[in-house]
This record gives sequence, C-alpha cells and structure tokens, in this order.
Amino acid sequence: MINQVEHWLLMLFRLFLILSFSIVLLQAQSNIGNVEILAKNLSKEGNIVHAKDDVVLYSDKYIITADEAYYDNNSSDLELIGDITIMEGSTFSSRSGYAKLNMNSDSGSLTPMFGFTGSSKIWIKCNEAEFDARYYITKNAIVSSCNVQDPDWKIGFTSGKYDKEDQYISTFNTLFYLDKVPVFYLPYFGFSTDTTRRTGLLIPEFSFGSDEGLYYMQPIYFAPQDSWDVQLDPQIRTKRGAGIRGTLRFADSPYSKGKITVGQFIESSDYMEKNNLRNNKHYGYTVEYDRSKLFSGYFSEKVEDGLWIDFQYLNDVDYLNTVDNSDSDYDALVQSTMNYYMKRDLDYIGLYAKYYIDTSKDSNDDIVQELPTFQYHRFTSSILEDNIFYSIDYSVSNYTSKSGLEFVSNQIDAPIGIHFSFLDDFFQFKFSEHFYLANVDYDEGVKAADGHIVQNYHDFSLYTELAKPYEDFLHTMYFGVNYILPGNISKSDGWKELENDLNLDEFDSLILNTKEHVSFNLIEFFYNKQGRMLVSHSLRQSILMGDLATNEYKYQDISNDLKIYFTSNLTLKNLLYYSYEFSRFSKFQTSFDWKLDEYKTSFIHTYQKDKKDKVDNYLTLSLDTDYVQNYNFFTSLSYDVEDSFFKSWQVGWKMQKKCWDYRIMYKEEIEPDSSSNGSTNTNGIYLIFNLYPIGGISYDFTKDGKSAP
Repeated sequence: MINQVEHWLLMLFRLFLILSFSIVLLQAQSNIGNVEILAKNLSKEGNIVHAKDDVVLYSDKYIITADEAYYDNNSSDLELIGDITIMEGSTFSSRSGYAKLNMNSDSGSLTPMFGFTGSSKIWIKCNEAEFDARYYITKNAIVSSCNVQDPDWKIGFTSGKYDKEDQYISTFNTLFYLDKVPVFYLPYFGFSTDTTRRTGLLIPEFSFGSDEGLYYMQPIYFAPQDSWDVQLDPQIRTKRGAGIRGTLRFADSPYSKGKITVGQFIESSDYMEKNNLRNNKHYGYTVEYDRSKLFSGYFSEKVEDGLWIDFQYLNDVDYLNTVDNSDSDYDALVQSTMNYYMKRDLDYIGLYAKYYIDTSKDSNDDIVQELPTFQYHRFTSSILEDNIFYSIDYSVSNYTSKSGLEFVSNQIDAPIGIHFSFLDDFFQFKFSEHFYLANVDYDEGVKAADGHIVQNYHDFSLYTELAKPYEDFLHTMYFGVNYILPGNISKSDGWKELENDLNLDEFDSLILNTKEHVSFNLIEFFYNKQGRMLVSHSLRQSILMGDLATNEYKYQDISNDLKIYFTSNLTLKNLLYYSYEFSRFSKFQTSFDWKLDEYKTSFIHTYQKDKKDKVDNYLTLSLDTDYVQNYNFFTSLSYDVEDSFFKSWQVGWKMQKKCWDYRIMYKEEIEPDSSSNGSTNTNGIYLIFNLYPIGGISYDFTKDGKSAP
C-alpha cells in the first residue's frame, strides 16, 4: 500500500499532467473570484457543475483533486467525492474520502481527514473534521511525525484544533503513546508546527528524583514584537522548593543582541536542614550584550569597534544548579567580563573590566577586582626602512577590593627591531629592543605607597623555515633559536619597599620575566600527497643563564608535543614535560581517538606533578557504538587515579530515528554546591525522549548524597 506522502506526490504529478493535457476546460464565476475545473467528463445542469474522473479544481487559495465533484455557481458550495486532496499553499494539505466546502466562506467538513503540515512533517488523522477560514476542528484524533501506518510515537486527544494562520496545534485530554503503549497524560497540550516566534506555552520539563521529588518546569513565552521577547520559567521540585526565572531577549539595533535573566529559587526548610545548605534562597541575574558598530558608525568606514558584556551575579552556586534540570557543570569561580575595543588601521584601543565571585567562600571581600583596564596598542609597522619595525603597548589598570585594597598600575612596552635574511633566505634574523616601564600606586589596604620600575631587554632570533617534497609525503620544518638578554633595570625606593612587604600576584605580574635565557624551538609537519596531515611535532627547550635565584633551575622543563594522524579516523597524541631538576616527568598526557565503522572511542590520561610534589593523575574514557542501525550504546567515565574515586561515569543506550529518539542511562557525578561539604554526589537513572519536531521530555530517578571528594 502506498503511504500518504508518496500518494500525494503521485497526485501532484497527475495534477500537472492534467493541467498540461486537459481535454475539457470550463470556467465558472463566483463572488470570490475565478474557480477553474478540469476533468475528463464535465457537465452542467442549471447552476450545478458536475465533474468526474481526474477532477482538478483550483482557485486563488486552493488546489483540489478528486474523483468526482459538484459545484454550485450560486452558493459556491463544493461537494467532493473519492480520493480527495486539498492543498492550501505550502503550509497545509489534507486527504479525505468525502468533503464539503463553501468557496466563499472557506468552511466545510472532511470525512475522514488526514492533514499534513508541510516542513514540520507533522500529520493529523481523525474520522471527521470541520474547518473554517482559520481553524481545523478535530475529534478523537492522533498526531505524529512518524510513519503513518504504524507510528513509533503518537499523541491521541479527544478534541483539538489546528490554527492555519499561526500554524499551531492545540489538543485537549491528551495521551502520549510509545507505539501502542500510553506513557503519560496531559489535560492540555499545544505546540507549533513551524519556527515562527509566537506567544504561548513551550515544551515543559519533567523529571523525578528520590531526593528532590517531582520536578516540573513550564516555560511561558511572550513575543509581542520582532525586536524583543520574554520567557518565564516557573518550576517546582516537590521535595525541595520552587522558583522562577525570567529572561528578556532583545535586539536594539541591526548590529546587536542582548539578554537579561533574573531568577530565584526558595528551598523548603526540611531540604535545607537535611542537606546543610548555606542559604534558603538562591538568586542571581545575568546581563549579556554583544554589539558591533557602537560608535564607529559616526566615523569613517576604516574604523571598527565592538562591545561585549557578560555580567553575572549570584549569591551561591546552587542558583546555577537550580536554573533547570540539565547536566551542566559549573565552576565555583564565576567571572564577569566587559570588553570594548575600537580599531583603525594599525591603532587599537580597548577598555576591559573583570569581576569575580568565588561561590565557595562565605565572603568575597578579599577578592581583587579589575575595574577597569584601558589599553592602547600600535601594531607592528615599519619605520624608515621596510625591515625596521616598532610597536607600542600601553595599559593602565585599576584594582580594588571591598577589604580596602586599592591600587593603580601603568605599563608601557615599546619594542623596536630590525629583520633581515641571508644565504638566499635560508636563514632569517630578527633583533628587537624592548623598553618597559611599570608604575604602581597603592592608595589603601597595605599602606599608602607607590613606586615604579624601568627595564629593558634585548631579543635575538635566528630561525629557518624549510620544506622538502619526497616521493610519498611533504615535510616542512621550522627551527629557531631565541636569546633574551636583560638590559638595565631601575627600581624606585617605593617599589623596593613594596616588593619587600607584599606578596601579591597582581604586583608580581608587573615585573617582566626577563631572565637571561636561550630557547630552542623545533616545529615540523608531514603531509601525504593529498594534503592530509600525517604527523605534527614540536620540541621546545629553554635554558636559564647568568645568576639564578634559589628557586630556579638552569634547565627548564623540556616539552615534546607529538600528534600522529594514522587515518582521518585514528589519531594518537602525546604531550610530555620532563624536569631535569627532579629527573622525572612533570607532565605526561596521552590521548587516543579512534573511529572504526560503527565504533568510536576516546581515551585521555593526564599525569602531572608540581615542585611541591602535588600530583594530579586522572583519566577520561568514552566509548560509542552504532553496531545496530538507529541504536547507539555509549559509556564514559572520569576517574581520579591519585585519590581513587570516580568524578563521574555513565553508561547508556540511545535509539534515534527521523521522528524521535530516546536515551536511557545510569549516571553518577560529583557537583559543587553551597553545602558545608561543598559537593553533592548524584547518581540515578535518566530517561529522555525527544519527539521531532515537538521537543523533549525527560525523567530522572536520582539519589543525592553529600560528599567531599
């Protein structure tokens, strides 16, 4: 049996044949415009036109095919019999065996009805439907986007309607089925059949956890204008509490977009006491704004500028954990950023700000904020001769904290250099002289003091870049030697005093690391005849020279980075650092990615040991297989070898077809929260459904416990 979609294509093909080769044509006039009827057999008796065999009728709104049709010129009533297709533009088509339609009012009925919504692939099926110029009204119908004869999923409802103008389906007494098995019930359900922005309810989120109870979030969407919209996300967790989040999205110009989000979640007293949480309310807000051509539109076309704001405030990390029911991982340190730049030719100015919140602390008064930093940069350009170059970089930063620490720093770096080649461009030589000045002024917090440092250093580079083709591959290589020689350094008395009294990272960053040293760099690549990379390799070594401090070692760690691309589906990577000082590897990282037909695996192992013998030793592993068509088995883990615990692991199964997918998995993970223990160990079974194009529904059966890894 030919399915409905294939049948429509045949009918459409037949329609064009009939239009092209029709043997009979009759034009009838109605009070809504011309109606044209084509058929093999056509007759007229009074006001009634009777068409039979390969009937095609079209007007300004409809294209209709049927086995037989009766049309009343006076009333504009149309009766259709047998194998009926009604096409209303490209958004909706219907099939039926018997239909009545008034061409003047665009109302009528279909018995039975099969409707198809076009690009969304959603279809509606019922025994009887009524319609008017805007709505199709159905009873005891089903909806799906799967195979018509035996759908993998479907939605059944006792009554519903399809809004042709808004392309929106509303259903009442709704029952969701997987195959023929009912899964859950909703008294009302609605969804869009296209991507047009419109006010209404979005897809809800469901889940169940043994610790938090039933989770339900119902997004409410408002789209009053094209330039902005609002989304409200009220939620409830029956054993934990309730909250709401609101998001305003807007575009205030053709070159910008922004988003403002405000939210709060209130814990129940029982849950708060049981889990020893720091706060009973978790609240916060975010502001995101991205714009180009903020001021540059007032200048010449050569000027460009841009503004990016990503500001976030929250009282603790559980605000992020209760935003929704996703598996997102959040860092305890939250950073807010504001960046603005303006550029013209070789000149660049920037204005930056950074604000930090450490959610693991009860107080953030001692955190130093960067509010703001101003930078001017002159890109490298030639002077006097093409091989003589210079650049300028100036920045001023204001650092502040609520504990009273405040200081301002100024930094200037102005290198000037020369570049030339010799031995027929076999060798390249570059020399640059760097002039650096830093000034710091502490206003409060330590003791009122200021100071400055002036220093210069010499930078010598000798390098070669080579390429040689072989019979089966191409080899390119860069080898260079770089020598840094410190020049003079002058420190004011105030600087020396601050240097002795303070141990601040912000202060230390103002001192250039210009120890006399020489560094060697080897970078090489191998390509096959088709241009695909086979191997990439880099080797770097730095050697300190001159007088060394007590905590310095002459031979710095050597690094070796090797990547081997056996095929486009098989890659091996290795990165290692070897410490001469301790005669051991300070870092060793190996990764392996392999995809073979239906199998895909990834493995990463990292081991590193610092000078204080602190060891990080962990591995991550993932494995996927699509051995059975449309089915995917997956597993992954993250294991801390040093402390012998699983940070997270999961194993699951996924089925994916064109009209839906589902995923079931077991997962354990440790997440930071605001409890005194600092983390939650969550484990449970997750079941997730995605029905195309309606959206997703998820269940999770979890058990939470406090732990301190």
